[in-house]
Amino acid sequence: MKRKFTSVILTGFMSFLISGQVFPQTINAQKKGTTGSLHYADSLKKIALSKSETDYTVPSFTLFRKALISSDSGTGIQIIASLTNGLNSLQPKESPYSIVVNINEDPTSRIAFNWFTNAGITGGKVQIISGEMKSPTQFIKPLKTAFAKADPVNNLNYSTASNKLLTLTGIPDNSKKSYMSNKALVTGLKPNTIYSFRVGSEGNWSRIGTFKTAPRNKKEFSFIYTTDPQANTDEMFDISQKTTHAAHNMYPGASFWICCGDHVQSSGSSNSEWEWEQFFLTQQDILLHIPFAPVLGNHDKSANRNFTSHFNTDSTDFDFALSTTPGSVYSFVYSNTLFLALSFEDYSKPGYLEALAKWIRNQVVIHSDLKWRIVYYHKTIYTGSTSHQDDSDSKVVRDRIAPLFDSLKIDLALQGHDHIYEVIGPVRNKALVPGSVSKQLQVTADTRENVTGKLNGVFDVSNGTLYFLNNSAGRKKYEPLNKFRMDTIETKLDIKNYFGLFTGRLGQTGRPTYSNIKVTRDTITIATYEVSNEGIASLFDKIKLVK
Repeated sequence: MKRKFTSVILTGFMSFLISGQVFPQTINAQKKGTTGSLHYADSLKKIALSKSETDYTVPSFTLFRKALISSDSGTGIQIIASLTNGLNSLQPKESPYSIVVNINEDPTSRIAFNWFTNAGITGGKVQIISGEMKSPTQFIKPLKTAFAKADPVNNLNYSTASNKLLTLTGIPDNSKKSYMSNKALVTGLKPNTIYSFRVGSEGNWSRIGTFKTAPRNKKEFSFIYTTDPQANTDEMFDISQKTTHAAHNMYPGASFWICCGDHVQSSGSSNSEWEWEQFFLTQQDILLHIPFAPVLGNHDKSANRNFTSHFNTDSTDFDFALSTTPGSVYSFVYSNTLFLALSFEDYSKPGYLEALAKWIRNQVVIHSDLKWRIVYYHKTIYTGSTSHQDDSDSKVVRDRIAPLFDSLKIDLALQGHDHIYEVIGPVRNKALVPGSVSKQLQVTADTRENVTGKLNGVFDVSNGTLYFLNNSAGRKKYEPLNKFRMDTIETKLDIKNYFGLFTGRLGQTGRPTYSNIKVTRDTITIATYEVSNEGIASLFDKIKLVK
């Protein structure tokens, strides 16, 4: 909902511009240095300068400030366009933002919601109706209403120097802002059913979103997998949003979206809530229509626990007294598949990996009847990149957790962190399972784009785990190791024939990527796409898992 403070002036003037009745004459006036439009621009500037930050949401006022500063230069028409966009972006302070739908325990019957409001704004709720909304009047008598638990999130570090907000908006580096984190859970839903929803409060509702609950039977399904958008500037967020929009345009029927961490760049004590706002803002149209299943990356970890405040996952059966980020370990069942969302960020904390291993084992035992077992996490257990292949934390996790994956027969491990494309295994006991790979296409090897010279393939995971990383959804990239360099670090890694573990394509093209993963009764098919600067997706590699 937007204020109508510019309705009379802007509607009339901009309609003239659009219709062409004034635009040519105004352009001519600009060229001559005379000013019909400059006078109007001055009027708009006065309106803009009268706006108070306390009346509007934090994200919308930041956008407004950016438009206000950009209006200090340019022609009259450019100034008018900038100010108009800025004024129209303003949202009343009661409005919800950073809205996400999260899978929370059983996706056949329940769904979770999380959103932010300005500090002190409480009383929010989510309303649900069955089917896709035909008219807003359907929400007059909603099928279900769930009230949100609103918790204060105070003094978050808003921006860092790398965000360039000081120049773009006038907001000083390391400014602090406070919010309310709103969490709501809706239960008692029907399986395999489309619902519409809105969050907020009377007079301050979000746009309408939709979601579909999971089926009770063992139907096939697909999901989107991305990792490491890791943006901290407008330019970088533009790259990552093009990637995810390409994914969801190509696969609008995907059941949910997994991201393997590093949603943002700035972390630790100098984290940036503005980056989280941009993550949601640039992809809000997607997040309103597909459940999101995130995991914690090392760049997501912060003293402010932004991850915990922004997501609403079910982790009630994991001991988060051992974790610095509640909500970063959870599980869910979708059709015939168990999904385990893991965090290794607290690997060095005494007792953490033991507790995590116990939790993983219990989840597998509880759901032992399911066909497929998929784990997803951020830091790689195996990787062929130049950046993290011999990190001490990766070695600890590999030595402690990989044997557990072996014993529990985990089929697929989706990774993040290393910003490269790699297909590894199936691996068991730090070695390739003999005879587990077939039907591959051998091509000319390339020192960067395809180090192994392999494409596609069928991978039998009956006796081992396939480790997979699809590069990154953002700009930041790492480079691949060649066989010689992998051979030199085998002793340090305590792995023999390390290069031999890389059974599929291994390489880097520098372009952002996403994967669509289709799960059926007999196969898991992973199709990975690169996305161009224009947002056009093209197939990069396609592999199939069987057992």
